[in-house]
Amino acid sequence: MEMPTFDELKDLAERDPEGFEVLRAELIEDCIRRSSGCNQRRLRGLQFVIEARRRVAGSPMKALLDIQAMMYDSLLGLQQALHVPERPPEPSAPATARVLQFGESKPSAD
Repeated sequence: MEMPTFDELKDLAERDPEGFEVLRAELIEDCIRRSSGCNQRRLRGLQFVIEARRRVAGSPMKALLDIQAMMYDSLLGLQQALHVPERPPEPSAPATARVLQFGESKPSAD
């Protein structure tokens, strides 16, 4: 599905808010469907959280600020993960080995 321009979306939202919401849902679904299979479940979960925040926000501006805060928290978490110094590897369990007994060597007669 082709993404409309910002001006087209703005015009649709002003003229037909319900039509805008339908198109918005279709565009989101199309984006999730085109993503890799391993990401689809995660994206659907994220979209569920976003929609829940929008419903309880009370106003579009509050929803915007809540979702923006979610994005900021996520970015901050990624930044912290990248800047945490690496921990030294955990010591592994000692390896077991069979000890071979060597006898005294006898001088060879050359």
